[in-house]
Amino acid sequence: MTQDWTTGELNSLVKNLGGEKVARKIQKGEVKVSLEDALRALFDKHGRRITEGISARVCDANKDFRLNQPKLKRDVDYANRIRRLHGCLGVDTGITAEQFKAETERLLTLIRDNSQTANVANGVWLPVVLPQLTTDNLGETLEQYLEAVGKSYAKDFSDRQFYNHRKGTLAGKVSIVDKSCHDQLIERMKQGSVPAIHFPNPLQGYSINASQEQMLTLPKGFILSGMDTPVAMTMYPDILARDYNTPGLDLAALFRQSADYSLRFRAYDGRLDFRSTDSLASANDDYSGGLLFLG
Repeated sequence: MTQDWTTGELNSLVKNLGGEKVARKIQKGEVKVSLEDALRALFDKHGRRITEGISARVCDANKDFRLNQPKLKRDVDYANRIRRLHGCLGVDTGITAEQFKAETERLLTLIRDNSQTANVANGVWLPVVLPQLTTDNLGETLEQYLEAVGKSYAKDFSDRQFYNHRKGTLAGKVSIVDKSCHDQLIERMKQGSVPAIHFPNPLQGYSINASQEQMLTLPKGFILSGMDTPVAMTMYPDILARDYNTPGLDLAALFRQSADYSLRFRAYDGRLDFRSTDSLASANDDYSGGLLFLG
C-alpha cells in the first residue's frame, strides 16, 4: 500500500502542475500532460559542486577557509582589476573596462539562466581576462604569469613575500590534463584575449583526481582551472591571498613533468607559496580546484 499524501505534498503538486485551475483541467481530462525529468542542480546553494557520482576522494569543505566576494558593480571596479593585470604582466589585452563589465554580465546571465549551474554564482566569482598567447610553451607562459603574481602580491602586501618554489623549472614541463577542457581556453587564447569568469573554490575538499573527474558531467562552457588561476591571483591578490584562512588553490587542469604531479598556491599570514604537489588522490578540506566559465 502506498503512503497517504500529506496536505503539504498535495499543495506542492498542484503548484508544480500550474495551479488549481490547471490541476482541475488535468483531473477532468481536458488537457494532456507530458512528463520529463527535471535537470538536477550541479552546485549546492553555497556554490559548491555537488559530489554525487564522484568516485575519487572528496571531503567536506572546512568553512574556516573561505573567500570574500569583491565589489564589482561599477566600470571603475573593472578598470582597477584590468589595469593591475596590464601593469604587472606588462601587456595590453585590448579590453576596456566597459567591455569587461558587459561581458561579465553576459556570462553571469548564461550561468544564472541555467537551473543546473545557477547556484555556482552564489559562491565567489572573479571576472578575469586571459591575454593572447605568444608561445605554445605553457610552462614558459606560466613562468611569466608567476612573475606577475609576485609583483601584484607585493603591491597589496609590501611586508610579505611570494615564494615561487618552481621558478625556472616549468618551461617545457607543463601539460594539460585530458578531459579537463582546458585546451578550449588555450585555443581561444591563441586567437586573442579571452574574458571569462573564474570560480576559485567550488571544488573545496575535492582531491585533484576528483576535480578532474567531475568535469565529465559539467555542461559546455565550463573548464577546469589551470593557466587562469595565476591570472586571477594577479588580478585579485587581496581576495585569493588574503591570509592563512584563504583556501589553497589547485591548478588541477595542469600536469608538471608527468601525470603524477600538479601545481598549487597556498597563502599564509606572512607569505604566498607556489609549489608542485604529488598528492593528487588526497582530499584536503582547505584546498580547492577552480572552474572557469568561457560561455
